[in-house]
Amino acid sequence: MLTVELQRKWDLTLGEVEAKRERHGGYIGVQMGHMVRHRSRLLVPAHCVHEYTGEVEREHNLVTNEALNHVLNVQLNALAALAVWYFTGFSDNVTVLASHDYAVPGTTEITTSDVEEAIRETMNFNVASSQSIDNVAGPVAQYKADQSFTFYGGQIMAGSSAFGDVTDDAVHIYWAGKLFGTAKSMILDDTVDLTYTFPASAV
Repeated sequence: MLTVELQRKWDLTLGEVEAKRERHGGYIGVQMGHMVRHRSRLLVPAHCVHEYTGEVEREHNLVTNEALNHVLNVQLNALAALAVWYFTGFSDNVTVLASHDYAVPGTTEITTSDVEEAIRETMNFNVASSQSIDNVAGPVAQYKADQSFTFYGGQIMAGSSAFGDVTDDAVHIYWAGKLFGTAKSMILDDTVDLTYTFPASAV
């Protein structure tokens, strides 16, 4: 399961802040800038950056056939496990299929033109318990927009940290992916925080 949280920053006046607060019903924190006196007689920022957290979405990923074969080979056929996995995203409206693989992912991956990060975000797992492993306790995977684009979905890969890599061999795996229920329209400095949970079941 993947949890996606979009954080957006606005450069607003005080009156616009109050309008945003009412419209979105979300938390708005204030980073203090130039101060003026408000009619409440309190000193308040005249123009500054305000942050609002919203749009939390939970999605269930599709695990690819390539990933299922990899699990079977690692556990039952002595294939070496892959030590590092990466979370990345895609910027086209594509439904992930079980037949998608690392060499032909079927999606258009985000690039360094879209986000500030230079490479794919490394996935950091906590110790598995109760037949589940996750990164809920942190650190989360995060991407910050470097331009306006649409973040349509997320995907999990192993083998290379490079955006757009499609090497075709046994140590490059497309584990899972998901088209978000609601595409994320990113603007400059928006961030997307990503947590993930992998449950296991005996049936």
